[in-house]
Amino acid sequence: MDERRGDRALLERIALYRNRRELPPIQPVLVDELADWLRAHGTDPLTYVSDLFERHQVVFVGHHTPTRRAGLFLQDLVAAAYRSGVGIVAIEYACVDDQARLDAVVTGTTFDEPLAREALLRWGIRHNFAYREYLDVLSAVWEVNRRFVGGGAPMRVLGLDYDLDLDAVTDTADLRTSYAWPHLRSRGPVSAHMCEVLLAEVIEPGHRALVLTRTAHALTRARRLPHRVWDAIDAEVVGGYVVGAANRLYEVVADRAVTVLIHEPLPADGELCDYALVADGVLDATFAMNDDLAVPLAFDVDRGPPARLGCTTSLDREPLGSLATGWIYLERDFERRAPTPLPEPVPAVHVEHARRYALDPVLRDRQSTADDFAAAVSESASAAELAWTQVL
Repeated sequence: MDERRGDRALLERIALYRNRRELPPIQPVLVDELADWLRAHGTDPLTYVSDLFERHQVVFVGHHTPTRRAGLFLQDLVAAAYRSGVGIVAIEYACVDDQARLDAVVTGTTFDEPLAREALLRWGIRHNFAYREYLDVLSAVWEVNRRFVGGGAPMRVLGLDYDLDLDAVTDTADLRTSYAWPHLRSRGPVSAHMCEVLLAEVIEPGHRALVLTRTAHALTRARRLPHRVWDAIDAEVVGGYVVGAANRLYEVVADRAVTVLIHEPLPADGELCDYALVADGVLDATFAMNDDLAVPLAFDVDRGPPARLGCTTSLDREPLGSLATGWIYLERDFERRAPTPLPEPVPAVHVEHARRYALDPVLRDRQSTADDFAAAVSESASAAELAWTQVL
């Protein structure tokens, strides 16, 4: 799409979005102030995240919806973080049950892609998450160890989630409903487990870690109201607010842990739709109306004009500055592309295993095939690319 046409369409969508929510039109003076601040304070995202390790031990980089550009960025971030003294990349989309596989993948003499796929299958099959860009994060760590590690310790990939107790449910159970999860989570809430892994493997030994998670587990200071879609299953709710892994870690180490979010729609309250424009569209409008703003761009959102931007229909209705310390604007919405589904994400030899781990009862059925799993991953990729269209 032509960039100007894309920006015009975005501005029209923002105007409609704000009108439906009875919000006033965006004031040009606000856009100008924000654009001037971004020009003066924005920086390269790789540099921005790397520099945070000068002041923090753990940096959470979160986003909810996978995209091609986000996956490529995370690959580049691995080497940048390593050069900043980071020895661990902790990922939500792998389990501690496969830690031996993860260690073997990133330290092997060659990159063993079949083994890497196996290491990600246990988590990925739950969420139809099997994408080339995210698998290649493991390849990026392997490349760091191949190129840079001499006599020092190799960079590690740390799995944060854990295996479900699938003996607690029937083979055809629908795990997309909430009833089964207290039984499936036999080792307690995933937020607590992920925090315990980070405390034991990162905080106590004094390492630095880049933590790649979904937004739900990347928020340190902010706690959010439960969301109809995000928190329908497998969420820990305390006192009416959702608690994620970074929330728990922050309770222990305070600002040694910090949050950076990749720009994308945020969860809405469900009254009009399930996703909302960040800062009610002000941030997107600023980039659309200022062609000279560099993209990608990273910047603080806990100070200056970004900190005051309202988020009246996203998360817990707090201003943008309460959600994160840093923000990464990777691409405009019309440039958004789906992540690349892995060919044959579940090989035929693993189908029986995958049926057991899938959440969808259709995939859990004994008649499901490798093609059914491939179709589910492709459908999930398409839904990721269309996430912006769900903001109404």
